[in-house]
Amino acid sequence: MSDKWESCPKCSSNEVVSRNKLYYFLLWLAIAACMLWVGLLIFWPLFIAAFVPIIISVFSFMKKPVNKCRNCNHKWQP
Repeated sequence: MSDKWESCPKCSSNEVVSRNKLYYFLLWLAIAACMLWVGLLIFWPLFIAAFVPIIISVFSFMKKPVNKCRNCNHKWQP
């Protein structure tokens, strides 16, 4: 959760998840790692394509944090 907690503006639910820059960085890095392993073991073009998520993970630090409601899936910036 973020430092400044807030409920969902759409449905007023308390089931709110905050996703920050580190979350998106680790997500893209995990996708790249999976592609690298599959590329090494099974399908070699995935090994080459894995560098795209690595580059995206570096740029994910420019993304603003996002809050998401678990009940209605509404997304907003805190």
